[in-house]
Amino acid sequence: MFRFLLDAGASGGDGGSMLIMVAIFAVFFILWYVIALRPQRKKEKELQEKISKMRVGDQVVTIGGLVGKVANIRDDEVTIMTSAANTLVTFKKSAVNTIISRDAKPEDTASKEEKKDKLVLKKKEKDTSEESEETSEKEATDLGKIKE
Repeated sequence: MFRFLLDAGASGGDGGSMLIMVAIFAVFFILWYVIALRPQRKKEKELQEKISKMRVGDQVVTIGGLVGKVANIRDDEVTIMTSAANTLVTFKKSAVNTIISRDAKPEDTASKEEKKDKLVLKKKEKDTSEESEETSEKEATDLGKIKE
């Protein structure tokens, strides 16, 4: 396809081929913007909104992987409590990667796969309990026959 475009431009002269190459470059730039830059900027904007709405008691994960609850918020710093000893650590707001609001329900944060796994486990537990009841009834009848 590129060969066809370049050949068509070459037959028209140097100005035509240069125009086609600029057009191809522009198309690639537009595709790169739509595929790569736009979604990234959208994510960054959403994170900035969440950080601005963050409040004491929210659970956060930093870019370093540290998890804790927000204890204090100052200008551009956040202090979080981590571990069972409630160690206080202070970070810049820009170091926050994920925010889990204290108002969020545990079911909202669970993924569909986790819910599906829980249903499968409940079904297996139900099946095993039914099988154990059947075997206990059979053993009871077997014991009754032996006593007679």
